[in-house]
Amino acid sequence: MIDLHSHVLPGVDDGPTRLAGSLALARAAVAAGTRVMAATPHIGARYPVAPCDVAGHVARLQAELELGKIPLEVVGGGELAPSRAADLPQDDLRCIALGGGCCILLECPFVPVSGLMPRLVAHLHERGFRVLLGHPERSPGFLRDPASLVALVGSGAYVQITAPALRGDFGTTARRYCFELLAAGLVHAVASDAHDARRRPPSVKPIVEETVRGLGLPAAMITFVTEAAPRALLADEPVPPSPA
Repeated sequence: MIDLHSHVLPGVDDGPTRLAGSLALARAAVAAGTRVMAATPHIGARYPVAPCDVAGHVARLQAELELGKIPLEVVGGGELAPSRAADLPQDDLRCIALGGGCCILLECPFVPVSGLMPRLVAHLHERGFRVLLGHPERSPGFLRDPASLVALVGSGAYVQITAPALRGDFGTTARRYCFELLAAGLVHAVASDAHDARRRPPSVKPIVEETVRGLGLPAAMITFVTEAAPRALLADEPVPPSPA
């Protein structure tokens, strides 16, 4: 399992405030089958996270994981807020690309923003980055206009939905939309968006397995959204076709 969206770094945003909380989150992730986790702190106005400081935070956490014999590989990244996507310098964008590659996790806004996302995706594409759209199932714009997400995928964007949304943690509308996206082959990664070990935990694969079975989707979908497509996005390789 490769988790491309988490807030595992201690003391940088709304994830764990202390190292002990990060280690507890990491242990819970390993127990749920995760072996690689992208640390994607919020990159926006709310938290003063310097993009090029993320690598240092990741290195310090990785050293603590190895010291504690927790078999989890943490790679760098960032959850880029739409408000910063247009003006962030190229070097800062490189610092928050997933795993040091060329894929940016772009947060889908929680308020309606007419026409903004296509412009931001095109802007990041022009600057040489692939775009992974974070939790569109919780974004009013895509819920009101699902065709706009289809168009973005058609233009080369990728989609990450959140595992707790599959359980209904964010409401029935978001859950149904996740089901529709999975069935339509529009999901490329299911991630935890974990913030701690208990309230917003890092379990992903067990939830995906239950969902895929319940929807009657091909069993290959489990590996696709938890391993194959995320690995390709991290490695800057072509993403294989969805088995949906």
